[in-house]
Amino acid sequence: MSALQAELRAAAASLDRRTFLRLAGVAAATGIMPSGCGGVPEGLAPRPDVTLAVLSPRTYAVFTAAAMRIVGPRGAELIADRRVDVGGLADAWLVAAPSVAGPLGQALLVLEFGVWPVIGKVRPFTSVPPGAQDGVLAECMTSRLDLKRSLFRGVRSLALLTFYGSPATRSLTGYPGPFGTGSVTIADAMKD
Repeated sequence: MSALQAELRAAAASLDRRTFLRLAGVAAATGIMPSGCGGVPEGLAPRPDVTLAVLSPRTYAVFTAAAMRIVGPRGAELIADRRVDVGGLADAWLVAAPSVAGPLGQALLVLEFGVWPVIGKVRPFTSVPPGAQDGVLAECMTSRLDLKRSLFRGVRSLALLTFYGSPATRSLTGYPGPFGTGSVTIADAMKD
């Protein structure tokens, strides 16, 4: 997990406040910044019993939608069924990493509200169909702009960290769990 954490921190370092504000200013000046008055889609919103410390309900929804696209169909099913709450896990992880929380929150807002020519869409990320979300993420992943690639790397790193760190995903990976907790023995590690 330390490699994923290092990748996430490196990606967040390039998403500084000045670059974000410059990008948002250009979008606002050209009149392409959406108002964002719509609500958070119900299937992506945090459950009523979830208390968020770092993420807003909107950034929670954006992160959850992006994570569903990043982890693939079987993982997306676990997230959609609420067996893995990647948004809640990400919020808890970001509490412990405040230097990453601010830039990642900004990146999620750019992913949600950024429109063409900044991001190849005209509606919020959470309101476009899954195939279009894949296209937006692919665009960010392969862009010539370092900012867009950094945005993708940060969101991807946290999505993978939180998703595969959840005990509910162990059946997908065959990982028995952390050693030394009493439930997983050295003999478990030696099995084929």
